[in-house]
Amino acid sequence: MRLDKVYIDGFKNLKKLEVDFDESVLTTVIIGQNGAGKSNLMEAITEVFRAVDLRRGEPKFQFRVDYRIDGIKVALSNLQGGLLIEVNGKEVKRSEFERRKTEWFPDLVFGYYSGGSRRLEALFDGHQRRYYDAIKTNDDSEACAQALQERRLFYCRPIHGVLALLAYFAFPEKAVSKELAEKLKVTSFHSALAHFREPWFAKGGKEKKAEEAANFWGAAGPAGRTARALQASAFHPIALSGNSIDDYRDKQQLEAQYAVFLRNQTGLKKFAEGFKNDSELFYALEALDISDLVRDVQVWVTREKDSSGDIGFADLSDGERQLLMAMGLIRVSRGKRALFLLDEPDTHLNPHWQHSYLELIEEWTGIASDAKNCHIILTSHNPLTISALKRNEVRVLSTDDEGHVTAAQPYTDPKGMGFTATLTEIFGLPSSLDIETQRLIDERNELAHNPKKSDAQEKELIAVNDQLARLGFLFEDREPLYQDFLRAWHDVRYADKPTLTPALIEARHQAMKELIKQLQQPAVKA
Repeated sequence: MRLDKVYIDGFKNLKKLEVDFDESVLTTVIIGQNGAGKSNLMEAITEVFRAVDLRRGEPKFQFRVDYRIDGIKVALSNLQGGLLIEVNGKEVKRSEFERRKTEWFPDLVFGYYSGGSRRLEALFDGHQRRYYDAIKTNDDSEACAQALQERRLFYCRPIHGVLALLAYFAFPEKAVSKELAEKLKVTSFHSALAHFREPWFAKGGKEKKAEEAANFWGAAGPAGRTARALQASAFHPIALSGNSIDDYRDKQQLEAQYAVFLRNQTGLKKFAEGFKNDSELFYALEALDISDLVRDVQVWVTREKDSSGDIGFADLSDGERQLLMAMGLIRVSRGKRALFLLDEPDTHLNPHWQHSYLELIEEWTGIASDAKNCHIILTSHNPLTISALKRNEVRVLSTDDEGHVTAAQPYTDPKGMGFTATLTEIFGLPSSLDIETQRLIDERNELAHNPKKSDAQEKELIAVNDQLARLGFLFEDREPLYQDFLRAWHDVRYADKPTLTPALIEARHQAMKELIKQLQQPAVKA
C-alpha cells in the first residue's frame, strides 16, 4: 500500500494543500517549521480513512486521497459532494467497494505520536470501541478474528511496546535477535509479570471480588482466554489486594488483584503454545489491556554484560522504548498492506539513532514485514533523520506570508550534503551558526567591503576580525575568485533572516551559480 497524492482543503490551516508522494519509496519524511501543518496533515489523512471505513463522520473538509494497493489505483474524494470512490479510474458504487474492501482498502492504518496530545489518538477511538464491543464477551474465536481483521485503524500506545517485545521473545527470529543485540544490547528474555486488577465488570462486594480474582472476575472472550493461558503457564500465581490509585486525584482504596509470573523462557514458551505466531499472541495480550483487566505488564531482559534480569522494559531509556514500540508494531503487522503514520517518532532518540533511524526502519521492515506493501510516512524536525535520504523521499511544508501551506521536494538530495548544509539547504535556516556569531560575520563583511573606512571603523574591523579569528573564522582567503564572491555577497545579512521556503532556497542556489559565472567572465575594457 503506497500513498500517491493527497489533496486537503479546509482542515485547520491546510487550504488547497497538494502533496505528491513518490510511491516507489518505502519512507517519506515530512519536515517544516512548527505550525506549518505536519501533524494536521497526518490527522487529515487518518480522518479520511477512518470515515470511509466506519461509514460515518464524513470529514467536513474537502479531500482527495490517491493510493496504490497490489497494483490497483484507488481514489477517495468528496470534491464533487459526497464520497466518490474510483478504482483504476472508474467510479464504483459504495456497495461494491464494501464487498471488495479487503482488495481495495488498506489492511492497516497505523498511527503514532510521540507527544502527549490525544488529537491523533482520538481519531482511532471509533475503531477501538467497535473492536472492544465485538470481543469483550465473545467466545467465538472465528468471530473475534473477523473483528480484528475489520479493525483497520490501530493507534500505538505506550503499553504496546512491552507487549510487542514479549510477543517477539515468544516467537524469536535470528535476524531480529541480531538487530536487538546490536542496536539495544538486548540478548534474551528473562521473566515477565502480568499484574491483573478487578475490572469495571467485576460483580459483588470486596470479599466476592477477592474470591473471583483467580477466575479473572468471569472475563470472557480473548481477554479471558489469554488470562487463563497465562495462569496455566505461571509460577505460583497469587491473588492479592492492592492500591487502586492511578494518580494523585484518586481516593485511596483497595482493589482485588492477581499476579501471574513467567519466571523464565520455559514458562513463556508454554504460554505461547496456544498461539500460531507473535502477531496472534500480541493481539491476545492487547485484549487484556483494552478489556481493563491488567494494571501493568512488565518484561525483564538480559543485556550484554548483564544477565541479572534486573533490567525491565520500564528501565530502558525513552528512546529505546520508543524505538522498540515502533519496530515491534511494524513486526507484528507483517503480511498486512499497511500505511504507517508516525508523528515525530524520533523525538527521544540520541543523535546516532536519529542519524540511522530510517535505516533501522528499512532493515526492520525488510526483516519483519513486506516492504513493498508498506508506506511509512513520518514527520520530523531533525536534520539527522533525513541526512541519508534522496529528495524524492522528503517533502517540505512551508507557509507563505498569507498563511498558505505548500508541500515540495527540496531542490537537491540531503544525502551527502552533511549536517550543517542540511540545516540551510533543506530546512531553510539562513545560517547554521548561532545568531551572535552570524551577526559578527555580517558586521565584518560590511566593514571589510567599505573602501573608505574611518579610523574608528578600521579599529572596529580589527576588533571584529580578532573575535572571529578566535572562533576560527577569517575573511581572508588566497583564492581571488572566492574573495570576489565574498565581496559581492557582502550586503546579504543572515542573522535575522526568516526561514526560507524550498523555492527560495533553490532560487538562492541558482543565484549563487549565476554570480560565480559572472565573476569568471573576463573584464570588459572601456
